[in-house]
Amino acid sequence: MKDTENNLYRLLKKPSLYGLNIKHVKVLQTHISFVVLTGEYAYKVKKPVDFGFLDYSTLEKRRHYCDEEIRLNRRLCPDIYLGVVSFTKKNDDEIEINGDGPVVEYAVKMKEFPQNRIMTHLLRDGKIDEDIIDNICSILVDFYKSEKTYSSTGIEKYGGMESVKHNVDENFEQTKEMIGVTIPQETYRFIRKATGRFFEQKKNVFKKRVQQGMIRDCHGDLHSGNIVVLPHKICIFDCIEFNERFRYIDVASDIGFLAMDLDFLNHPFLSSYLIKQYVEKSNDHNVFDVLNFYKCYRAYVRGKVLGFQLHDPHVDKNKEKNIISTARKYFDLSHYYASLFSMELNRKKPVLFIICGLTGTGKSTIASKIAIDHHAQLISTDVVRKELQGISRFEKHYNGYEKGLYTPEKIDLTYKVVLEKADSFLKKRENVVLDATFQKKIYRDRAHNIAKKNHAVFLIIQCICSEDEVKKRLDERLKKRSISDGRWEIYLQQKKTFQAIKQDEKQHVVVIDTGNTSYEYRMNMFRKILKKIEELEKQEKQNR
Repeated sequence: MKDTENNLYRLLKKPSLYGLNIKHVKVLQTHISFVVLTGEYAYKVKKPVDFGFLDYSTLEKRRHYCDEEIRLNRRLCPDIYLGVVSFTKKNDDEIEINGDGPVVEYAVKMKEFPQNRIMTHLLRDGKIDEDIIDNICSILVDFYKSEKTYSSTGIEKYGGMESVKHNVDENFEQTKEMIGVTIPQETYRFIRKATGRFFEQKKNVFKKRVQQGMIRDCHGDLHSGNIVVLPHKICIFDCIEFNERFRYIDVASDIGFLAMDLDFLNHPFLSSYLIKQYVEKSNDHNVFDVLNFYKCYRAYVRGKVLGFQLHDPHVDKNKEKNIISTARKYFDLSHYYASLFSMELNRKKPVLFIICGLTGTGKSTIASKIAIDHHAQLISTDVVRKELQGISRFEKHYNGYEKGLYTPEKIDLTYKVVLEKADSFLKKRENVVLDATFQKKIYRDRAHNIAKKNHAVFLIIQCICSEDEVKKRLDERLKKRSISDGRWEIYLQQKKTFQAIKQDEKQHVVVIDTGNTSYEYRMNMFRKILKKIEELEKQEKQNR
């Protein structure tokens, strides 16, 4: 099998195969395919492999799945997918495209797009913003709602707990041999135990998602490497064609995959923005019941698939080290999501988060991320303040310090309403995130009292960063559509009047330097928040 594969790889590298005008080609390789880039067209050839869940072992099967790849990907990317071509034998050492000789292989023919326009590369270059995420989200929501993606005969069963559990159990079986290599044993045990408890306690949730019609013929492999962002068009390509049970899924599994990928690539705030926009556009408010579970599942699958590459005898030692470290990073992220839904399963009381700090220190971005991760109601003083005045949240009011919308009386009223809203959600045992400066200790104390009244965990997340970074952010904010009226001069005034965290508050505080943008720091902070919640719960039990 390997000899055949190597021979095909050698033949595919010949530029003359693709036309007399083709002088150079580039062949990309994954564990399941070769992709030949010629400059104008791309040819995707499936390898003769059988992984159980994917079977390309015969020529007939590869032809069938080439046809399926064209049919399915034209749903989201009609202009890119051109058709199926055959590689035919010309002589003992040559093949040609669509010749008269016997067929030796098939390929999906596509229009080639610039590799530097793939979303993964653009993310690393800082060229993906909220507008692009918003457009991707609109495309996906329309796709999920389209008649073409509604159920066919028996599709709903794939979203039931039995089918999802089968996929999850398969992952655990297929990664057993990777314990101690790509996944630490304690991580493996924790995720397996947490998912087992999720299935036990959330049977009705899976049933409800099926009844709500949330099982669709989705993309199935929705990550940034399968999205190309062109100047006037976004193309979402390379969906799952080889196994229906990986494509007939809950839309939460699909959108959760992309959200996980954004977290993995160190864009947690684009990740939370994606989910926020998805909920607004789709009205799928119940997605949070399963979102962290599916994020956990998706990160685990990525770690598993990377581990498969270690079976390739052609992988050199340097690449092997990179595969192992990247897989471990995926499993670590999977563990984080499992910790989130595990905490939710164990939770006896709600959590009140207050996100405080001076203007421009990143409170709103942190607040949005915490609200998504912890399935919390997000309440912002910036929004409430303008609602109270009956004006658009985007209407700008560049009043002086403590003037106009920001007089002490109006500030006090805003906090009063914000805390009343928080009280009403906490009464319903919902987590709440309050996004405000909380400059005065009296407001932080009032929030703490409301938490006590509702037997809620109380956590202060204080955002800080360098003044240079604050000024840069506030200057940028003036150029964009923003709810906040914060400006540099307001920051300087707040700096003089902000009442520092007192000794009696410190046990409730996690400080986040939002200027530190490293993946490791951010993940450590998100985990620190989880740990702090656990500590506060234990402390309260001891005090009782």
